Amino acid sequence: MTIDTNPQQSILALAEAATDAATKEKLQSLASADSYTTEVSRKRVSVLDLLEQHPSIQLPFSSFLALLPPMRVRQYSISSSPLWNPGHVTLTYSVLESPALANPANKHIGVATSYLAGLEVGDKLNVSVRPSHSAFHLPVNPEKTPVVMIAAGSGLAPFRGFVQERAAQVASGRDLAPAVLFFGCRDPKQDDIYRAELDRWERMGAVSVRRAYSRVDGINEESKGCKYVQDRLWVDREELCELWDRGAKVYVCGSRGLGEGVKDVVVRIAVERRRRRDGEGEQEGEGGVSPEERALKWFESIRNERYATDVFD
Repeated sequence: MTIDTNPQQSILALAEAATDAATKEKLQSLASADSYTTEVSRKRVSVLDLLEQHPSIQLPFSSFLALLPPMRVRQYSISSSPLWNPGHVTLTYSVLESPALANPANKHIGVATSYLAGLEVGDKLNVSVRPSHSAFHLPVNPEKTPVVMIAAGSGLAPFRGFVQERAAQVASGRDLAPAVLFFGCRDPKQDDIYRAELDRWERMGAVSVRRAYSRVDGINEESKGCKYVQDRLWVDREELCELWDRGAKVYVCGSRGLGEGVKDVVVRIAVERRRRRDGEGEQEGEGGVSPEERALKWFESIRNERYATDVFD
């Protein structure tokens, strides 16, 4: 049997090892382009899942090992500032444990996060430190450049480091430009992480925090009824525009879905500003380009300059 690490070829390898025609036909169908996307990739079906679903497959253990994809390197943002402690770093992560998409009766447990959660004081961890993207750094002139940070869940990690650094700068007597943190989580009583620290840094003037809670019923006064950070961005868009006009840098960290949601609301804000400035409908279709298309072109022009992202699946 030929072994290939390509996922679809791996399914065909299982089909080759199947001992009955029905299983062969089913696996060959799953390996096709359309079925693979909907039934395998989106549901994160593994080779082991397929073996459990089709016990008639006679696959040698060595062949099973050869079909397993190599583990990807896990990357985490350092969530502390060297101004706090130059010889110490912290990591922020969410332990993944949820029903498996392939079979909700089973649990999908994160490999790296579960390992990290199982470490005890004194354990050693082998890691390598890499520099972050050049655009994902605090401004070199924090007294003049406002900062807008947007995150949800463990995407807060780099911004905890940002705000911790600003707090140290404020404590040393520096007068910094405003910083606003938009943070989304499920419930203020469950996963509003680093709340005490952020409250303390907010009292110092290092940051202003705007929250959104996705699992709170009814209107929450603190979140202004917003379930997601992109909703809160829209509510506070006038202030955002003022900060942008002062030269603010914007940072986004979180899931790919968060990144797309924030992009959409930023484009909406840009369209609204242009229409307000030019008059409703006056620029519609000018030169065959809609306001939305112009806003998207503007958005692409600011990426990695004044708008930096760190998104993950």
